[in-house]
Amino acid sequence: MTDLTAPRASRAPRALARLARYGAPLLVAVALLASSEGLRLATVNQLTSLLLLAVLAMSWNLVSGFGGQFSLGHSIFVGVGGYATAVILDLLGLPLVVVLVLSGVIAALIGVVLAYPMLRLRGPYFAIGTLGLALAVQGWMLNWDFTRASQGYSIPLDQSVDLLTVMRIAVVLALVAVIVSQLIVDLPLGLRLLALRDNEDGALALGVRRLRTLLPTWAISAFLVGVMGAVVALQNGQVTPQSAFSIQYTLDAVIICVIGGLGTLYGPLIGAVAVFVLRQFTADFAGWASLIEAIIVILIVRFAPDGAMGVLSGLSRLVRRALVRRRRLEASSSTESTREGVAA
Repeated sequence: MTDLTAPRASRAPRALARLARYGAPLLVAVALLASSEGLRLATVNQLTSLLLLAVLAMSWNLVSGFGGQFSLGHSIFVGVGGYATAVILDLLGLPLVVVLVLSGVIAALIGVVLAYPMLRLRGPYFAIGTLGLALAVQGWMLNWDFTRASQGYSIPLDQSVDLLTVMRIAVVLALVAVIVSQLIVDLPLGLRLLALRDNEDGALALGVRRLRTLLPTWAISAFLVGVMGAVVALQNGQVTPQSAFSIQYTLDAVIICVIGGLGTLYGPLIGAVAVFVLRQFTADFAGWASLIEAIIVILIVRFAPDGAMGVLSGLSRLVRRALVRRRRLEASSSTESTREGVAA
């Protein structure tokens, strides 16, 4: 007779694990929001910058980590989101939540338009193509009268928000980025992305369509980065072409994911914390800061190519092996003692 409860029992641990994966980020976000009132303004500003770095890295990781498409053009979406926010607040004065969503949607639409021809390139050609596109957009924005060049756009005073509110928005955005990343990994879209990353020719032979898989992922990534750029504009109070479209945003995403673990779920979070702490310690070294960061990245690529998540996975495997050996030794010793008792 078939045990009808067995499938449910086997599904229970998976359901609990999935609940923990989605519940843990939610609890952390609630704790941050609950304790934000008592934080100093300097701490609030630093925490906001850390969360925005994490959002940037997680969004880039969707395309480049899970999808294997090494994009060097995500700085475009930061600038689009920032300028869209400043212009919409200045001209239309819509509610802030609506403005943030619109900024992300505009960035996603522009991202799809730009990605459609770019995604026909592969490998290093895609990386170079997106880099050239980012530099071309930055040059255009620097010379376009609409962006006001070095003067930039300022957030209207009647529409500006305090740093504490900006931090709370960043917390919610980081939570959304984590949940979206987990959903993509759990959905069939995530399997198709991993298939394209690991063996594109084999995935195409099995019926995985490249554009149909990568375009929605690219749109989601651009949306999150666009909203992140909007929050950066709110944090700074203004937006300029030099800062908003800076290629440094893309470099930050690459460095964070390499340090934390490219193509992993929580690697960008670990990498964002590591990079933020490193920059706090090297802030007093002025010109040496970039050199120190570059040396650390080179060492990680050489000795820990899977990043911090790879190191943690290796340590967990060693611990599990040690526990298994200990249990086997205990079992063998108990068996020998039982045999000796029987013989006596």
